[in-house]
Amino acid sequence: MSLSLPPSERRKEAKDLKQNFDQLGELQLDAVYALLKIGARLLFVRSALVSPLAILEHGEQYLTVDDEGRIDLHPAIKIRSH
Repeated sequence: MSLSLPPSERRKEAKDLKQNFDQLGELQLDAVYALLKIGARLLFVRSALVSPLAILEHGEQYLTVDDEGRIDLHPAIKIRSH
């Protein structure tokens, strides 16, 4: 199963970094900061009905962090290119 953003969630303007971090809970922030320390880059936060999902990039690989701080090293997601 792969996830892609529905048209209603696609943004014409990228959110600034602070807006992305403001959407994250404490457990997500801890995990995202740990990933940033090893060179990952926060791309965006997907606003989901249940909880936000942080989407990061590390090299050629995408990573996700769920609302409980769980890191998925091989998420089944598709990212649109700009």
